[in-house]
Amino acid sequence: LVFYSMHDITSLPIVPWKKVGEPVVLASGYGKSFTKQDFIDHTSQPTDFYFFDQPSWSVVLAVTKSGNILTVRQFKQGAEDILEELPGGQANFKGEDPAEVLKRELLEETGYRAEKVTSLGWGYMNSRNSHTKFFCFLAEGCEKVTNQDLDDTEQIIVSEKPLMEWLRMITAGEVTSLDACLTTVRALSYLGYGIAAK
Repeated sequence: LVFYSMHDITSLPIVPWKKVGEPVVLASGYGKSFTKQDFIDHTSQPTDFYFFDQPSWSVVLAVTKSGNILTVRQFKQGAEDILEELPGGQANFKGEDPAEVLKRELLEETGYRAEKVTSLGWGYMNSRNSHTKFFCFLAEGCEKVTNQDLDDTEQIIVSEKPLMEWLRMITAGEVTSLDACLTTVRALSYLGYGIAAK
């Protein structure tokens, strides 16, 4: 392995923007909101910014006892397409434990339960325009214990894939969900790949 030293190319200080007042909700529905927030920017000028927020969600790289990865295919309205992703879902209420969200959604979407769950941190849905976070997990020793328990609005096909096939799909651009890609990368060191420290 070759390690490279890193240094900043530019040296100008980054000045965080300062919030002014409380956000104004312009529209909301189905747990989502569109808000306006006033700021003083890095040049000391007043400005405003707009945010789209929704409940946080959890996503999991679920590994079966045979070593395969569980994936889910479903129609996604924003993409207007059927996408293959990792299991996951939204919190039912603000402050719900992301690990509990993950366990519930994995069981409901796939019928599988994990022997061991490891937190892999979190990421932003869109760090420029949203405060919404997603929480990444690795679930090992997954075993099918029941049938799917889907909402009336859900249609989900569950598949098992070898890890290397899932990685091929990511690098080939066949997986387009940021949360699935980030969760997979963070899980690799726990599965014996990569150089990241556990």
